[in-house]
Amino acid sequence: MRFKQCQHIKRQADFERFRKEADFRKGNGFFMKIKKNPSNLLPRFAVIVGKKIGKAHERNRIKRIFREIFRQEQSRLVSQNDYLVVATKGILPRFGALKERFLNICSPFPKSFLSIAIDGSAASGKSSTARILAKKYRLLNVNTGDHYRTLTFFLLQKNIQEVADERLLEELNVLALTTQIDGISEHLAVNGKIPPYAELHSEMLNHRVASFARIPELRSKLKRYQQGLVGLAEKMNFAGIVMEGRDVGAVLMPQANVKIFLTADPRIRANRRTNDGEKDSIEQRDSLDHCYRDTRAIIIDTSKNNLNQVVEIIEKYIN
Repeated sequence: MRFKQCQHIKRQADFERFRKEADFRKGNGFFMKIKKNPSNLLPRFAVIVGKKIGKAHERNRIKRIFREIFRQEQSRLVSQNDYLVVATKGILPRFGALKERFLNICSPFPKSFLSIAIDGSAASGKSSTARILAKKYRLLNVNTGDHYRTLTFFLLQKNIQEVADERLLEELNVLALTTQIDGISEHLAVNGKIPPYAELHSEMLNHRVASFARIPELRSKLKRYQQGLVGLAEKMNFAGIVMEGRDVGAVLMPQANVKIFLTADPRIRANRRTNDGEKDSIEQRDSLDHCYRDTRAIIIDTSKNNLNQVVEIIEKYIN
């Protein structure tokens, strides 16, 4: 879409109204002021980059980035709003990162930080449901199952093949866990590295991850990391967080606003598993994986409801 001249905020009176009336929202490297303007047919925009931010060419680059972000994403914004971006010291002019933060801050919903916990058995639809909710509500999407796969992958790389290996705890203690954000998705990095997706979901790892996941020290290490992601999502200006896996509502996010437990007929889950290219059996996964269901969780049978219907049910509780 074009960024039309009528969408540029230039009048001093408009900037004065930002000072008096606007909703203030802080981001990483900039803050925004958003105010209603019922006379708008299209959203309007302005960006301020003070002289303390850097040299003239650096300031102009930041302005160009934000104007291009607004041009690309204006269809997502509320038409009867004015948007003012003010760059702060330390801003890094990286288009992708600034775009995500801009959209997170501008998100019209939810009005307060939203946390959603999704538990359930294998192939019940947890990941697909979480992805849709994350995209629609600008939530940080966290797949806790991949965390266990990631740690298992790196332990196997250290030639630790059995949970009884006496080197396991020593190696586990030196693994540094950090986070990499790709759009709305969180990825666990171990010593700065993320395993390839195909490796994480290989047949070999499918058969090994459950035994490693039962190690108390490994679970404790991941629990600390996973619970810290709630604060990270707030710091990164996401509208909330959706975390899926097992024991999420009962253990990892006991204070979640919405708790969901997905279930489905074993035969349907087995078919889904096969269609996804996974070769481990549902019976084996169910026997190895135990999930505590929070008593307040909303139970949804995904063998009776398709993906869109499941999302609609959850949205009723969100709203």
